[in-house]
Amino acid sequence: MVAFRKQVLLSNIKWHRWFAWIGGFALLCFALSGLLHPLMSWTGPKAKSFFPPQAIMKVEYAAAIPEILQKHKINQAIMIKVVPSENGAVLQVTDDNTKPRRYFDLDSYNELKDYDKIQAVWLARYYSGLKDTKILNVKFQTEFNSAYPWVNRLLPVYEISFVSDDNLKLFIYTELGALTAITNDYKTSLQTIFRALHTWNFLDDFDYARVLLMLILLIGIFALLITAINLIFLMKSRRLTIKRKIHRVLSYFIWIPLLMFSISGTYHLLHFAYGDNHRGLKHANPVELKDYKFADNLDWLDKLQAVKFNAISLVNGPDGNLLYRLSIPKGRPGQAISRQIRYDGMPIEKPALYFDTKTGIESDVTDKEMAVLYAKMHQDFKLENIEDVSLITRFGPNYDFRNKRLPVWRIDIASDLGDKLFIDPATGMLVDRLVDSNRYEGYSFSFLHKWNFLTPFVGRSYRDIIIVFFISLVLISTISGFLMLIRKTKFKAK
Repeated sequence: MVAFRKQVLLSNIKWHRWFAWIGGFALLCFALSGLLHPLMSWTGPKAKSFFPPQAIMKVEYAAAIPEILQKHKINQAIMIKVVPSENGAVLQVTDDNTKPRRYFDLDSYNELKDYDKIQAVWLARYYSGLKDTKILNVKFQTEFNSAYPWVNRLLPVYEISFVSDDNLKLFIYTELGALTAITNDYKTSLQTIFRALHTWNFLDDFDYARVLLMLILLIGIFALLITAINLIFLMKSRRLTIKRKIHRVLSYFIWIPLLMFSISGTYHLLHFAYGDNHRGLKHANPVELKDYKFADNLDWLDKLQAVKFNAISLVNGPDGNLLYRLSIPKGRPGQAISRQIRYDGMPIEKPALYFDTKTGIESDVTDKEMAVLYAKMHQDFKLENIEDVSLITRFGPNYDFRNKRLPVWRIDIASDLGDKLFIDPATGMLVDRLVDSNRYEGYSFSFLHKWNFLTPFVGRSYRDIIIVFFISLVLISTISGFLMLIRKTKFKAK
């Protein structure tokens, strides 16, 4: 029995040293880049305003909408709405989501040429608080890059660069009047390093090779951990050098977190490489305007005169009529919120008001009913297959921060895939579609990789601190292990 135990121990030592070259290199890549993620969040540039700008209601705004549409022969559009701008409220029309939006003056009914760029600059100044700082460059961006990675999801956007020491950049999605990302040279550099070391994005053009190489690294970590666990239980206590003692003591603390990271990382890699992807943004059905008759009655506006709003949208109603949707703000314009609240999530509007464009009277339709209507536009299902409809006002494992908009409605549908549709009531857009396979991977990544199980107990900031602490222990253990491995290799060479 003693001889067998010794043989197993020697075999584990041999394989542990062999896997240390692959697993150790992988740990250095993933641990160092893992530290960058909370660092970017803690030290990157922050927006000065969270809630979008607002406008003050006037009767003339609603009256102008049909006149402008008729004058400019707009018979169909993805989105039509009155929005705040630098020079007061304007009508914004999206007829092609890959091109800049169109804008119209609500007094003269004339089209405002190249106004989408002006709107983007105004929004960038609003969110950054830099009202007088010179603009270095404005670029209409239709693809993701290192400064604006795919996690931001929304395209096209405007990249607004300010004349500043850190080359501050804001990315603006004008259709929503939203700040989608804020960065500078420092944060972009960290993002570039993170993506290179953590996802090996420099091999994106050779994705099979990228996945294979990353899988080898992850298997190396897993094998290193298995042999390390065996050594913990097989190796008797003895007098050790300082490096060995540090390495062994740290192993007791880090092997479980490392198993969590490696298992969830492998699942995440393979799921996104080979799993069916049902996610993605989709606009609602276009608004059809040909031969449509609007009511002359605007009495409904009397009680709303001087009311603040985010937008007045023209949307498809449940009975085939078009509705005016009045988005009521949740917070004050220019109001900032804490980092914790920003990542937990905060709705930007209250329940909306709807008015029938043919009768001019207030409709009793609700955001909930509209969300179901939009869901059916995006996916064909029977109403009796709806299992639940719920309002989402916070980010979580099923609907995370990268979606960047609240509130949304979640419609759970009984289907073979286990569909959950997330609908933005302000635009009718399908923000996300979650099926069971995505949901299970999301739970794994959220709880095992990002440690979100800690967030309800300690908050996001302390969760990040705990993760950084464990990653630091991993780095110390890895470096001490490499030093011993190199010394052993040199000793054998002699």
